[in-house]
Amino acid sequence: MRKLFILIILFTSLIATASSPKYEMRAVWLTTNWGLDWPSKPATNSKEIARQKEEMRAILDEVASLGFNTIFFQARTRGEVFYNSQIEPWSHIVSGKPGVSPGYDPLAFVVEECHNRGMECHAWIISIPAGSIRQAKRHGNNATPARHPEMCIKLKNEWYLDPGHPQTATYLASIAKEIATNYDIDGIHLDYIRYPGEHGRFPDSKSYATYGQGVPLKQWRMNNITHIVHTVSDAVKAVDKSIMVSTAPLGRYEIIDGLPSSDWVCTGSAQQNPILWLNNGDNDFIAPMMYYSQHNFFPYLADWVQRTDNNGYIVAGLGAYRMDSREGNWSLDELKDQIVSTRHYNASGQAFFRMQHLRQFPALAHLLVSDFYRYPALIPPMRNADTPALQPIDYIQISQGHNGDTIQWQAVDGAVRYAVYASVGDSVDITNPSQLIHTWITDTIITLPPHQYRSFAITAIDAYRRESRPKYILPTRRANHF
Repeated sequence: MRKLFILIILFTSLIATASSPKYEMRAVWLTTNWGLDWPSKPATNSKEIARQKEEMRAILDEVASLGFNTIFFQARTRGEVFYNSQIEPWSHIVSGKPGVSPGYDPLAFVVEECHNRGMECHAWIISIPAGSIRQAKRHGNNATPARHPEMCIKLKNEWYLDPGHPQTATYLASIAKEIATNYDIDGIHLDYIRYPGEHGRFPDSKSYATYGQGVPLKQWRMNNITHIVHTVSDAVKAVDKSIMVSTAPLGRYEIIDGLPSSDWVCTGSAQQNPILWLNNGDNDFIAPMMYYSQHNFFPYLADWVQRTDNNGYIVAGLGAYRMDSREGNWSLDELKDQIVSTRHYNASGQAFFRMQHLRQFPALAHLLVSDFYRYPALIPPMRNADTPALQPIDYIQISQGHNGDTIQWQAVDGAVRYAVYASVGDSVDITNPSQLIHTWITDTIITLPPHQYRSFAITAIDAYRRESRPKYILPTRRANHF
């Protein structure tokens, strides 16, 4: 099967645009570390707080206008956070001073602003890195290595949590649980959930001698990372099972026969097993960082999708930054072919790294809004929901006038929002994304431009992103009440 993938894909260019799917995660990583995407400057007074907020609103307006439906907001960088935490200190990047609040809560602000624009917000957590030596000195006794020296290891000029120490999993789970408990977050997204270094030179011999229990080193390390992911997932799901848990593993699971060999794959030096995390229910989706081209991309994308076993889904991480002349100088066609391939191989979406590069390359933004994201998309439903499906809307009232067509309906128990479809014809096809005009209505009333549409349909959506059967309003049975 692997060799068949290679024969089909290798040196093949995908040039025909795949049809726009109704369900697709369209995500972007919004980086706060070093202020790469946001904020441009720290906030030390009310004027600068207002400026930070306006910067974020402008970013989210732009993202929403391009057709995205998901933001991965970097809430924890390397031992520092961008929210009010009882566990780790405030980042100096947002406030200008280590451990000092900026005067507002960025995570709460971003979650609300995302939802106001009909987008999900997932808290992006840098997992194993705990900050540089310099950063730890800035935070003094509040730094993670100072507070928890037993589970921290120094490698060159950086501190890391030791995945082999039993407390590390509990510690990271406490961070994720704190966010899930205190914020209306849609997901927890784990990044750098792996061992550092490309050649396995992590100095954890003491931990291995203490906790290894005779398991081979590589397998022990892989077990440690899996245990962390499992513990974090359990903690989040104990708060709310509808909060998605995801990871951003390396872009290649393992080397495919016939392609160049490398140890820098998930099952190599990184000691990751994201397919296991997905198939055992600890991840709702994975977003592999597939920042490669041609034979290092297409066969591996097919491989990821083929391995999922229908227990979760794949959102391909695409390297928008690679269009930069200093980072690869990719042509627009490279990313175009990659987007097409995600649909061709039935992946469930794309995640672009990172926000700045959507702004840096207007041609990419134009391609998305005019072609691939021309029509809106719903977030793919979670596959491990354990509650009954929603009932359809029972009652609708429509009022048509010169000022607009107002549709009002009865709330559905368990619904968190509603989707609205409309057509200029005498029927509505809810499988056609061109007729999906609103994906995120939290009220039970909407007013549309007068006489723009003839037919309507409304569905209820639950916290697991599952849609109910539609309720139609068609001209052939038009009346005031349905």
